[in-house]
Amino acid sequence: MPRPDPKRPREGQEALFEAEAIKQPDCVLRGRHSVAMDAALDAARDNQVIHPIDEGIATVLRAGAWALDTLEKQDRPYGPAKLIPAMTEALTAAHMTPESRKLESEDLAKQLFEDLAALESGDDA
Repeated sequence: MPRPDPKRPREGQEALFEAEAIKQPDCVLRGRHSVAMDAALDAARDNQVIHPIDEGIATVLRAGAWALDTLEKQDRPYGPAKLIPAMTEALTAAHMTPESRKLESEDLAKQLFEDLAALESGDDA
């Protein structure tokens, strides 16, 4: 009997790494968290908040949403309590929270004011 490939995704994991979920019986693929995360990722791509280089963090976010759906289906309330802080950190790192987008726009405004100040001081010389 051949040994299983240790790098092959296990049962129920294939859908975590594909753009489209692979349907399997008795397997949670698209619960409310996964649907919301896919919509958020699509909006982030459309608004150029995340780029192709960010697909790694997008995969992590999709996997986290799937885990939340699975834990919810299994009625395990302590799993989400452990997972949600990590998900929030990942969303912040991807600039997908209102606070992280606000900080980014504040940095852009600060840079604009610094550039304007540099132009004004250059005109006086």
